[in-house]
Amino acid sequence: MAAVPSFNRGGTIGVEYLSVVLSSILYGVTCIQTFHYFRSARARSDVWWIKPMVLALLTFDTIHEAFVIHVPYHYLVTHYGEPEVLLENVWSMPFTIGVTAAITFITNSFFVYRIWKLGSNASVSLFCFVGAVSESAGILTYCFKFYLKKNLLDAEESLKTTGLVVISVAVAANLVISATMIFYLNASRTGLRRSDSVITKLIVLVISTGTSTTVAYIADLIAYIAAPDLLYVLLFKFMIAKLSVNSTLTSLNLREHINNMLMDNSANSIHLSKIGDDSSSAPISERAQVLNLSPSMKTGPIEFRDKLQVSYSFNGSDV
Repeated sequence: MAAVPSFNRGGTIGVEYLSVVLSSILYGVTCIQTFHYFRSARARSDVWWIKPMVLALLTFDTIHEAFVIHVPYHYLVTHYGEPEVLLENVWSMPFTIGVTAAITFITNSFFVYRIWKLGSNASVSLFCFVGAVSESAGILTYCFKFYLKKNLLDAEESLKTTGLVVISVAVAANLVISATMIFYLNASRTGLRRSDSVITKLIVLVISTGTSTTVAYIADLIAYIAAPDLLYVLLFKFMIAKLSVNSTLTSLNLREHINNMLMDNSANSIHLSKIGDDSSSAPISERAQVLNLSPSMKTGPIEFRDKLQVSYSFNGSDV
């Protein structure tokens, strides 16, 4: 009981309370994005594993949210008026981190698959996948060690080195995956203004969706160094799972917009190649061949439109 008066409630249970508020907002975004995905026309033509993946992400995110809510409920409701309990490590806290490991593995594997489709380079894809596995394995290791600790503050202090290593690996893995995708997109530039405009928008999309999780990891790393005896690290750990899920769902739900940009670009290519007006009355298969053979759509070893559509469409024929 002597330690209770000096116990920093704002930096511990206060942070846990804020985690519930912020994670609940992001969980609502997850539900909306999942609903939007299954209502879209794209969902009906996706490869067979995309829909189970979305359901798995929703399920894990729901379990994650339940654990996040349980943590402050345990301290503030179940054990209300028992300040000594605030120093104990509740089981749902490490379990939340364990669910994060499952979510990050699924989302990173999804982006590695996209890299493979975009670059067709098995070695690069394997390297990125090893990074994804390393990140999830590190999070699981931290989860297991955290679970074995009974005292909350002792767990945060004694696992500081493990946490720093895990976060560093996670930051590196996320940066490699994002940088690799940006590299392949940038290599697809045609030199034409309209084509390069589409590429630039895709790069911005990758940066905006891919770096959100990386920023959360970096903030987590700063919290570990600046306040190792407080629970600010948990705030960012709880956010990582939500950001990972929403980055994947955003990528899926924006495909129609991306496809429209690609098709508009293809239409402009027909115009620039001076195809006669009678081509508009040609059969669809012939017009598709014209689009594929248009010189303005070629980028050397990479065909701009075809590569990007394969990477972003996930139709049944892509497998």
